[in-house]
Amino acid sequence: MNRIGWNHYFAFFLLLFAAATSFSIALTQIALTLAMILWIGLCLKEKKKPFPRTPLDWFFVAWLALEVISTLFSPGRYLALEHFIKRALLVPIVYLIAGSVQTRKQLRRLLLSLLGVMTIVAVIGIVKYHLGPGGLEGRLKLFNHYMTSGGLLMINGLLALAFVFSRAPQRVRLIALAAAVLMFFPLIYTYTRSSWLGYLAGFTFIILFTRWKFIFALIPAVLLAFWAAPSSLQERLISVVDPWHPNNIERTYMWQAGVRMVEHSPLYGYGDSEVGKRSEPYKSPQAKERGGHLHNNLIMFAVILGIPGLLVILGLFIRILATEWITLKSLAAEDWLLSATALGALAAFIGFQINGLFEWNFGDAEVAMLMWLTVGLSLAAGRIRSAAG
Repeated sequence: MNRIGWNHYFAFFLLLFAAATSFSIALTQIALTLAMILWIGLCLKEKKKPFPRTPLDWFFVAWLALEVISTLFSPGRYLALEHFIKRALLVPIVYLIAGSVQTRKQLRRLLLSLLGVMTIVAVIGIVKYHLGPGGLEGRLKLFNHYMTSGGLLMINGLLALAFVFSRAPQRVRLIALAAAVLMFFPLIYTYTRSSWLGYLAGFTFIILFTRWKFIFALIPAVLLAFWAAPSSLQERLISVVDPWHPNNIERTYMWQAGVRMVEHSPLYGYGDSEVGKRSEPYKSPQAKERGGHLHNNLIMFAVILGIPGLLVILGLFIRILATEWITLKSLAAEDWLLSATALGALAAFIGFQINGLFEWNFGDAEVAMLMWLTVGLSLAAGRIRSAAG
């Protein structure tokens, strides 16, 4: 019998981390911590660097440095420090995945763990929704808030769709299609408009990159789906483009308040400390909704970090998009595992950004954790291809 080594324990906790992202933040964090400790220990034992250099390094350094500055000047520095640490501890996910996933076999196992468990959770979500009242009042919550559920289903669904449109064997594409369909319905049942828009943006990118002529079929398909949808869903869809919808008006009040806050503290922001509460004096008198954040990633970063921090974050996002695009273009379509992984990661990041125009999804640890995992997957795919020569 082969002896179980520390590398096997590491592999187990890495796969557990990927699987748990679908249903348990506590188990995800425990598995991630243990995987990180084991990986660093294994690398020290073998006298090699645990984390690779990436094109994103200096952007991460600049961002985290500005987070420290904004925290020091924050009127609520202890709470700001807590939120900063939570965000900063997610960044190593990128390097853990990029450095430890070194073979196609490891990549395949990680994807199976990630997408397989999400598919099972999606099936549970479908049953749960149909046993409930349905509609907007009965919107689906998996094992978390409905907006978190929407973000997780959006990212995983786009990863699955990338394999549907890849040059993978037919069996793989059919399995991916089944997973994508099973994730699509609970995504709809969350009634989370920003996740719908992110999914549509990522799906559109996948089609344009792989089979651009299919875009002419996507438009009538969306219209047909709208026509067949129940009235509650149609009303929710129409509200996306209705500037006078109460929810949309409240969003604009939040964004306007955020802009006024940035004008008041443009250099180092307020830190991540009760931003929703601090925004109240800057809101329009007509505003009714009270929330903990401002429902937009870029406005939130501008408020938290100031304009210099916003520029660094924009630079980081653009650099990630460019790096993932370069990786995708460097991979041959025939190498379906790597190319589909890179395509899905880029589509997921695009979806995350569109989602983040209407939601503070960067502040949602579960969604942000999964987003960083996809960035690591793209880097890992590029490194596997480079190692093969």
